[in-house]
Amino acid sequence: MGRLIGTVTLNPAVDEEYMVPELYLGGWFRASSVRQLPGGKGINVSVILKQLNYDSVAMGFLAGFNGEYIRDAMRRMRISTNFVHVKGETRTNVYIVDPVGHMETGIAAMGPYISEEALSRFTINYDRMLKRASLVAIGGSLPPGVSQDYYRTLVEKAKAVGVPVFLDAAGPPLSAALELVPTAVRIDHRFISVTLGYPVDSLDKLMERISQIHAQGVEWAITACATHGGLGNIFYTPNGIYVAETDVDQAVSMIGAGDALMAGLIVAYKEGMDTEMTVRFAMACLWEEIAHPGHGIGGMDKVKSLVSRVRLEKLD
Repeated sequence: MGRLIGTVTLNPAVDEEYMVPELYLGGWFRASSVRQLPGGKGINVSVILKQLNYDSVAMGFLAGFNGEYIRDAMRRMRISTNFVHVKGETRTNVYIVDPVGHMETGIAAMGPYISEEALSRFTINYDRMLKRASLVAIGGSLPPGVSQDYYRTLVEKAKAVGVPVFLDAAGPPLSAALELVPTAVRIDHRFISVTLGYPVDSLDKLMERISQIHAQGVEWAITACATHGGLGNIFYTPNGIYVAETDVDQAVSMIGAGDALMAGLIVAYKEGMDTEMTVRFAMACLWEEIAHPGHGIGGMDKVKSLVSRVRLEKLD
């Protein structure tokens, strides 16, 4: 097995973040700041891995002017890319953050249509990457033209050659991929209630459903949860269940929080950290991400300074 970390973002975006204090529907506002960044779950993971001194190769599809912007921005960050270029235009996602009302509003576009020929080219590139990979991170939505069970195919290919898969998805793509048992999965609680049809109106019910996914063989199953005065996540690990919490009053923007958590989990996994430290490190990455606008973190030292401040409780 190689040393390469591959990240897959089949539906990237240019993320535009507008800071708009005291936002309300129907008004006309002047943004206090505007940021434009390459986005998409796998891309965000690659960016944070770089800030944690880990190299990766970012893969997926790019199109048009926005696609060129993403490719060039990542080259400036010295992140390797292997995107398939397609017709159309890479989508733009708009995020409006109200730092006064502590509210975020997001609008996500569909993305360009992916032809069978383009998907075939990506699959060839993916197979080549797996020959050199030690881990692959897959995340985000699927663009038009790509089958809803395609993540299942990517997980199956990786597992066939012994490459661990870290998956962050939702809806039918996640349902299909779970059947192949990825190594780690981040699960939106809305996926459980909407896609699987299970009510999750209490922490106990949420934990029950996540435990079922963990029992299928997923080593790490993670989902956000409400806690008493903080931002929490439940971690089903190979060595028990943990609830981890940060201080929510320090959150500036939640955009990219889950991607930071997954990047931290990957680094901890690669470095062989013990279970408790893995949970702490992943949550510290999330904490550092949400402490400022935009994507990204301030580096390894910033994350390490937060590790001991993560509140942790083992439930079993």
